[in-house]
Amino acid sequence: MQIRESVERYISYVKRQFSLGTHRYYKSHLGHFLLWADKREILDIEDIKYYVFDDYIADMKQTCSNTTINKRIGMLKRWSINQNHDLPYLHSIKKLKERRTTFKMIDHRTMNKIKKYVHTLDVSIYNNLVYKTMVLLLIDTGARINEVLSIEIKNIDVKKNEILLTTTKTKSDRVVYFRNDTKKLIQDTIKKSRSNFLLYNNEKDRLIKYEDVRFFFRKMKRILDIDELHPHMFRHTMATNWLEAGADLISVMETLGHKNLETTERYLHVNKKHIKKTYMEKYKG
Repeated sequence: MQIRESVERYISYVKRQFSLGTHRYYKSHLGHFLLWADKREILDIEDIKYYVFDDYIADMKQTCSNTTINKRIGMLKRWSINQNHDLPYLHSIKKLKERRTTFKMIDHRTMNKIKKYVHTLDVSIYNNLVYKTMVLLLIDTGARINEVLSIEIKNIDVKKNEILLTTTKTKSDRVVYFRNDTKKLIQDTIKKSRSNFLLYNNEKDRLIKYEDVRFFFRKMKRILDIDELHPHMFRHTMATNWLEAGADLISVMETLGHKNLETTERYLHVNKKHIKKTYMEKYKG
């Protein structure tokens, strides 16, 4: 069997079984291996000798971090298992040592700029009401963008400030919360929606897609002069700020939908300003 056909079958499986974000992620990283293999005329499963993965890793080391390399090798392992390919050498490869880095967050000044901008949007035109609600939900809930885009109106309890997320990365339902400032906005968005879903593109008469989100974020970055901004940064920021405020790890883990505490503990790598502030206030020498 050709490698490309097998990988595309696996990517199709991922699309069917997992979220759109996961599908895009796998398609991108496995696509990298396909391009690499094509250039070296490694086209069939039978062409994959033990040294192929060593060569692939060696080439990736020129431009990729160990974290990226580990992710790609991990995806290839899962692909080979799913497609029943006998590649024992691939599964013998151990993870490279990763450098633990902090998450990219939104600083307070930038967050204030974003909030001020969305609050001044004219909600009577375009999809501004939907985008405004989307951003505030990202800020409040710490949910992934695909989870926010999949919120169904029937799962919103406005009185309790709760939303039941049923389309999640982990395939497990969970409850997230929103603040009182966001409540009126959600109510207005529900009234305007032409669908069972909260976030609806009224201009194009369809659900909001990730392409719509990218369009809005590009526009927001340009207007606010922000170098880097993407939806997942709100999740990192919410988790870190909440932990800094004294939240326990279990509460943050359950709200974010993590499967284990180890993932949530990574958010304990708080920013240096907070460390210095705590040092100056608490350390007595």
